Amino acid sequence: MVRATRAHRVLERRDLSATVFVVRFTREGLRFSPGQWINVGPGGRREQREYSIYSSPEDEFLEILVTEIPDGSVTPALRRCRAGDAVEVEGPHGAFTLVEGTREPPVFLFCATGTGVSPFHCFARVRPGLDYRLLHGVRNRGDFTETDVFPRHRYTPCVSRGDAGVGGYAGRLTALLREQPVAPDTYCYLCGNSDMIYEVYGILRDQGVSREQIFAEVYF
Repeated sequence: MVRATRAHRVLERRDLSATVFVVRFTREGLRFSPGQWINVGPGGRREQREYSIYSSPEDEFLEILVTEIPDGSVTPALRRCRAGDAVEVEGPHGAFTLVEGTREPPVFLFCATGTGVSPFHCFARVRPGLDYRLLHGVRNRGDFTETDVFPRHRYTPCVSRGDAGVGGYAGRLTALLREQPVAPDTYCYLCGNSDMIYEVYGILRDQGVSREQIFAEVYF
């Protein structure tokens, strides 16, 4: 259900890297489905940005995963948030939700770049028994640290710069996807920058995945 913009109160902000952080704020009765997004901005200002919900519908709070843009009009203000500060929230929106009602238990491929991992973090929290593989494109191994929610055999960081570490892949996720094709009956969810999404879409179609089984949420 879409609601008018209203104030929520910041509970905490935690930094995951030099530029990436999580803002946790009061839920204020907001109901959402995993994969949906909300508009969020600092209290008392009109500017807002769209963020996939990082937390689970079962949590008593809401969380978003943010990359700070130093010259941006919203993210630096969110980075300065402290407990008790107000944020304006509007939503939820979107239909980037898990497919239901298939004849056989579905197998999923999740592809994310950067903070595009947010909806998959939510999926993993609410559906721990889900059969999926997550390819997460990041520049450096330390760009995202809250990976414990993903079983190790389901999460592959694809690191474009530096050491990929144990269980990681040195290179772009598109290269890994070409090396390790998916089965045509896989349900594929893509979230992140548009260049990745367009390229992965083409790779998946070449591998026999139908259009109806590819879902995308473009961040920029």
